[in-house]
Amino acid sequence: MNYRITKFDPKKRNKEGHFLDNSEWTAISDIGKPEYKNVNYEEYETTENAYAESVGLILDEKNIQSLKIDSLELYNSYEDFENYKKDGRLQNIEIDFNNEIANLKDETILNSTEVQKMIRLILRETIWMNLISSVLKITFGYDYYMYVECSELSKTTLDKIEKMGLFVEPNIGQRTIIVTDENGNEI
Repeated sequence: MNYRITKFDPKKRNKEGHFLDNSEWTAISDIGKPEYKNVNYEEYETTENAYAESVGLILDEKNIQSLKIDSLELYNSYEDFENYKKDGRLQNIEIDFNNEIANLKDETILNSTEVQKMIRLILRETIWMNLISSVLKITFGYDYYMYVECSELSKTTLDKIEKMGLFVEPNIGQRTIIVTDENGNEI
């Protein structure tokens, strides 16, 4: 089963599924911007916590103790992370770049505490990865979209996620963009 879990109300989508409210913030960098209703850090962090906690609920339901990193993209250096600390992007997250970030690679196994931290770093656009197990896959798209592939989630878990202010849309997976050349061949 595929789930799209987001902060975006499906009632604000058109029939093609595009979200229509351009005043919704979509990144930590939107904090304080008037065009995004001057979202503050506390509001941002409340939503980020809901995403991380929703993954915790799913892991608990599926009795999963750890997830593996897949498709890691790490473009930032120690200096970048130091700058993230200075500009507030890493507020309320303790990061030791050399011990927690520099050594990350595909196939690294993360415990539930590490998973929670990685989700926050992904949402804060400092790293990117998929998180997988044999029965679960968590991916992130642009603009604060999270996708979960697993067996059907219980109504109890879905209700708890929605009580945190997120929307769970079943049977909606991440869209795949296929690029083709002038002859229609995939590039």
